[in-house]
Order: sequence, then structure tokens, then C-alpha cells
Amino acid sequence: MPRILLVDDDINVLRALGRLIHFMPRELLGGEVEVECHSEPEDALARAAACEFDLIVVDYLMPRMHGVAFMRRLNAMHSHAARLLLTAHARALEKIDAVKGIGPVEMMSKPWDEAALKAAIARLVGWRRGQLAARLQAPAQAPLHVGLQAPGAVLLTAQ
Repeated sequence: MPRILLVDDDINVLRALGRLIHFMPRELLGGEVEVECHSEPEDALARAAACEFDLIVVDYLMPRMHGVAFMRRLNAMHSHAARLLLTAHARALEKIDAVKGIGPVEMMSKPWDEAALKAAIARLVGWRRGQLAARLQAPAQAPLHVGLQAPGAVLLTAQ
């Protein structure tokens, strides 16, 4: 079941995003979807540390933590979730150095075009589900055998 985390300080935006996702055709999302909403970035980061999400949608301009800082903290947790940054300043933000180095993030303008946002959500959830499927189909690595070569030296060999 795909899991989506929504982060925005505006409760009305969270409700609108939740409704938009709720009414999307399930086949676009790979089945039923679980959506969690957080108006506090710190709470959302704590939740992202506790469980894996397929997609994280974050507002850029929030009073306690902006979206780029949120994404940097998410990177530090090694989250592999697809990411969507919502901003009223998408064109300007693409040129700002602060956005560089936060990993692969798709940006979308606010107010959003509903069809474009639905397409982006479906594409990003699909991309993440593909990542997970590929990981499951990857051949298992051979177990490692640990052997002592000399005092203080360890030799790792595949069996």
C-alpha cells in the first residue's frame, strides 16, 4: 500500500491535497493509499524517521522550517521517498543554490494545476514502487565469511 506524507503549515492546503489524493483513481496509485498530514515539519520528520513513505509532499514556505531545510534533514535520514516541493516561487527557486544538493526533488507551483499535480503524484508514486520492485528482484548477495588473517586484520570473502 503506497504511503504519502503531506507537510504544510496551512491546514486548508493539507485538506485540499488529502481530498485530491483521496479521489484519484486507485489504479494510478497502485491500489489503496495511506495519507498522513502534518502541519509541523518536526513532527513530519519524526514520522519519516519511524516509517518509510513512498512520496513526501512538502510546502516550501513554512514558518518553523522551510521546505529545503526539511529536505536536507530528510536526506540525513537516508529516506528513499520520492519528493515533491510545492511553492509559489517554483521558477525562482530552481535557480537558487539552496535547492542544489537536496537530492532529486520535483517542484510544482502553488496554486497548482489539479491535473498536473495528480499526474506528478501518480508518476512519483509509480517511480518509487518501481524502485521497491527492482530491489526485491535484485539477486541476493552471497553471505560473507569472516576470517582472521593476522592479529588485527580481517578478511571478508563471499561464499
